[in-house]
Amino acid sequence: MQEYKEIEISAWTKLGEGGEGSTYTNPQMPGVLLKLSNHSLTSGSLEAVSREFYASKAVYDLGVPTPEMLDIVRSGDDYGILSRHIKEKKSLAKMSGENPGSIDGYAARMAGLARQFHATDAGGSEGIPSMKRLMLEVLDNTRMIGGKTLRRVRTFVEGLEDAPTLLHGDFSFCNLIMADDKPYWIDLGSASHGVAMFDLGHFYLFCNIFGKQKRVQDIAHMTADQMRQFWNAFALAYHGPEGLDEFNGRCKRFAGLAVLLLGHIKNLTFSERFFLGQLAKVLTK
Repeated sequence: MQEYKEIEISAWTKLGEGGEGSTYTNPQMPGVLLKLSNHSLTSGSLEAVSREFYASKAVYDLGVPTPEMLDIVRSGDDYGILSRHIKEKKSLAKMSGENPGSIDGYAARMAGLARQFHATDAGGSEGIPSMKRLMLEVLDNTRMIGGKTLRRVRTFVEGLEDAPTLLHGDFSFCNLIMADDKPYWIDLGSASHGVAMFDLGHFYLFCNIFGKQKRVQDIAHMTADQMRQFWNAFALAYHGPEGLDEFNGRCKRFAGLAVLLLGHIKNLTFSERFFLGQLAKVLTK
């Protein structure tokens, strides 16, 4: 079994805290950021931390702008990742919330960066799995939908190209940060390859469906109306005006797949599973 370097967390200063862990810096290690996960969560397990480390490293090796991964470490029962510290950074979501008059411009900037990201060939890259294969595994095990709906969705996924296109996996304006006007994609633990619509469907879901929730608005630093505005400007810049309604309809269908994937990776209560299952049925029609 591999041994991981043990760190003394008292030597580190906490920068921030999220639902899955905290970030720290250490004056003895300038330019390094520690992201320490919470072991009580599935996402804090060694398996999940290793997946994020190696997927992020693979994306970095493809030349995509993302902080360089340095090492996996542990502090007691918690595992974490050391990476290059991008200082004076701010997410595009927060920038948009602080400057609502610039939302359309920020959305167009993200669309251009997204097209560059999706132009990256990740086929054959170790640590970057096939999203189509993962989605089929989700359908094999889902308890959210069944019967005709499950058969219809499976047929749809089976007909998709197993494209080499790099996918973020958690694609949103929260995971695109800027530092001195230079972009970096972060939180790449779910990176995969497949048709770009998987990423776009995830972002559609975040902005247009989940964006109605106060918790999501707090995460995005935007109101529901601002998130819908961002999506509309992003979709126009990413796709162009021709056939935009059809594009949005396709994104909505892939948003249903994103719901099913979410149900696969999260521990859901019966009521949550029922609600998300009904949502997936509506979105995938």
